[in-house]
Amino acid sequence: MSKSVLQSVQTVEFPCDEWLATRTPQGEMVGIRPIPGTWTLISAEDSQRFAERGLDVKAFFACPNCAQVGFISSTFNPPKELGDTKPLSELHCQQCKFVFRVILKDWDKRKLYCICYETLQNDTIKPHKEYLHAENEAEARKFFWAQHTVLEVANIVGIAPVIGFFMPNPKDDRILVV
Repeated sequence: MSKSVLQSVQTVEFPCDEWLATRTPQGEMVGIRPIPGTWTLISAEDSQRFAERGLDVKAFFACPNCAQVGFISSTFNPPKELGDTKPLSELHCQQCKFVFRVILKDWDKRKLYCICYETLQNDTIKPHKEYLHAENEAEARKFFWAQHTVLEVANIVGIAPVIGFFMPNPKDDRILVV
């Protein structure tokens, strides 16, 4: 009778990092320098170039053991918990056979947007602000209209990324920008 030994699988947090890329004079990526145990988003232009070759790539990750690069599809939507992903199921590096579970730190790179809009109530225009996360202004607009109807919103005044907030300085009358 033999005893089976259970091997524990290591959970590794992959922070997002910017990898160095070698490019042609036309801007096409021809090489990358991965950082082991990290992931990186690729640009929309690079994603389009991969798509032209039949590959769906949104990001890269590198094995923490040997730096072998893997692709992350644009359809990948990991479960989130407190702003980061929950540990994903086991991954196996095809090059060094390292087995691990990964948490992709800072996966949700969307920006916070503010949408200022007006409603009309009893012939009175009422201003409103709503905050939501989106990758760009067009996506923020799409998410806003998914939650509101044309009948309830009289006018969108503006949509912009939030870069800080204002609060009164308790020591004097000046306003602090945080």
